[in-house]
Amino acid sequence: FESKYLKDALAPCFINGETDYVFVSDSDGKMEIWDIEQRQSVEMMQLETKKAIRSSLSTHNILAIGADDKKLRLYDVRNWQCMVTKLFKPDGDSLHLTDDLKYVTFSGLG
Repeated sequence: FESKYLKDALAPCFINGETDYVFVSDSDGKMEIWDIEQRQSVEMMQLETKKAIRSSLSTHNILAIGADDKKLRLYDVRNWQCMVTKLFKPDGDSLHLTDDLKYVTFSGLG
């Protein structure tokens, strides 16, 4: 795929761990979701801070992203609305959600 919206490609992940949709971001905090079968962009968003997104994962209709603004964000993939934003001390270089969505790990420098 070639995006006309993103300037580079960072932190890709499959939405809900399946191969229907893929999330990709860039170093300016832009986000794009692609329909893999149709080979087209279906959603574009941008972080208000315009900071690079370093990590992402998706499960159970949740997209979790970690960014250089030291925030963890959780989006509902059914409507692409941000449900939770939480400030942490480290950059968001790595994150993981448990299958039951009770716990998240979030790590990075800082």
